[in-house]
Amino acid sequence: MDDWVLDARVDQIRSFVSVLGALKLSKRQLVHVSVAERGVTVVAQDPSKSLQAQVNFRAETFASYRVNASAAGTQGHVSGVGSAVGTFGLDLGSLIDVLNAFAPLDGECELSMRWPDRDNSLVLAALTVRDAADPHAGRPARMCTHASIAPEVDGWSTTSAADAELVFRGERNAFAMPTTALREIVDDLEWPCAPMTIAMSSHPSPSLSFSSKGKDTGELRIDVDATPGSSALTEFSCAESGAWTYRYRFMKAAASSLPPALVGPAHAREEGGSPTMTRVAIGEGGVVKIVHLVHMNRAAHANAGGHHHHHHSGGYGDSQRYGGVGGGTRGTGGTAGHGGTRGGGTQGPGSYVVPVTFVAYAEVEIDEDEGYNEPL
Repeated sequence: MDDWVLDARVDQIRSFVSVLGALKLSKRQLVHVSVAERGVTVVAQDPSKSLQAQVNFRAETFASYRVNASAAGTQGHVSGVGSAVGTFGLDLGSLIDVLNAFAPLDGECELSMRWPDRDNSLVLAALTVRDAADPHAGRPARMCTHASIAPEVDGWSTTSAADAELVFRGERNAFAMPTTALREIVDDLEWPCAPMTIAMSSHPSPSLSFSSKGKDTGELRIDVDATPGSSALTEFSCAESGAWTYRYRFMKAAASSLPPALVGPAHAREEGGSPTMTRVAIGEGGVVKIVHLVHMNRAAHANAGGHHHHHHSGGYGDSQRYGGVGGGTRGTGGTAGHGGTRGGGTQGPGSYVVPVTFVAYAEVEIDEDEGYNEPL
């Protein structure tokens, strides 16, 4: 089938799976996938519709990336959501299970990812070429592993996806710290079994604190050194002093969903000693946006099975590469551009930043049981 809207290849399957796993906010998680010329965005929402998670796989994170907007028009898959060429829904658990089946091939070949087939399914395939066990057998053994995932139409329709997005605008305050540090703070605040509060102030001196107060357990508060030059933070801005309270389970999901392999010390060593960083911004109405900047390495193996890299001559600036970390953006972020076929990719090994974003509403008054005990 030649009329693929999306034709991409992944060469870091395990990292891809690990990042997608961070989007699991409920037992059966449906996700909305948006395909645009600059990349693929996957969005998940918790049942309360007060917490949303998304990951932006920019075109340069793929070994090759091609979008055919004209195919979307001829097949009726045009999206009315933002600048997306096409959109579809998937069961996240099914997607991860299928990708895990391909994981043993990671580093040996590239995973082909195409959408849609005639049934509007996402089609995955991997071609491996191995030397024959018998050296006298001649030709090497070729094996193709193939799978397709049917779309989900319940809950995430093309029209309802835009209406369901949590809107973050009017950034007031922000700070950035290593992801592991934020995770430790949130984990420590589990003890009071209560909602979690973030307090920021610029006068008389910059201050940042996290706290949680339970009826029977008392209050636990963690202060972070926000003075200029502090080693605890790489960024601190406070235009509006105040305190904002959030359901603990939302903050737990946002801070602790990434696996240690993507944020821990071993990952930092692989990236030359640079830890994974997280930026937290508070906007209008206390809406919080937490963005983890995850590094994914380009696999160094040669293209297997005749796969070719497609290059786009126009590079993207840092603000686009980092997926709009600052400022007010909608849930699925800005992916712009229309038109015909465009390729994306890079030449050779490298490391790319994949922003994993969580947006949650602040709560004015929360019952402790409601804010802490609700299961994901």
